[in-house]
Amino acid sequence: MSRIHIKKVKVEEILPVRQTVLRNGKPREECFFEGDLAKETIHLALYENEKIYAIASLLKDNNKNLTAINQYRLRGMAVMPEAQGKGLGKQLLRFAEELIKEQKNITLWFNARTTAVNFYKKNNFKILGEEFTIPKVGNHFLMFKKYE
Repeated sequence: MSRIHIKKVKVEEILPVRQTVLRNGKPREECFFEGDLAKETIHLALYENEKIYAIASLLKDNNKNLTAINQYRLRGMAVMPEAQGKGLGKQLLRFAEELIKEQKNITLWFNARTTAVNFYKKNNFKILGEEFTIPKVGNHFLMFKKYE
């Protein structure tokens, strides 16, 4: 029987998944995000039988296109290829949302890869604006959700 759990981790623990899923095997140095080491940043890892299969980071970061004062940004959400389609991403997203909702009047936003937009729409996130391209990464949409 598999055992799934999610916990806060150090950024170094999630870099191998970022490197595999989000940066197509690019050097480790290219897998760090601005804000990774900030005090307020939260890195999450979903483990199944003690192996990391899904990751996400929550950074205190405001988007100028959103009016909310209190904002967090979801970055680097990824599920290992062999574990995709098993609902692990949804479990991790729900866990992240519960952490965010502990604060009142907060908006969670992110730049969603075009291929992931439907996943986030199913989880009640909304698109703001038009599709845009992030160089060397691909096409994205700005998505967000407000928590009262």
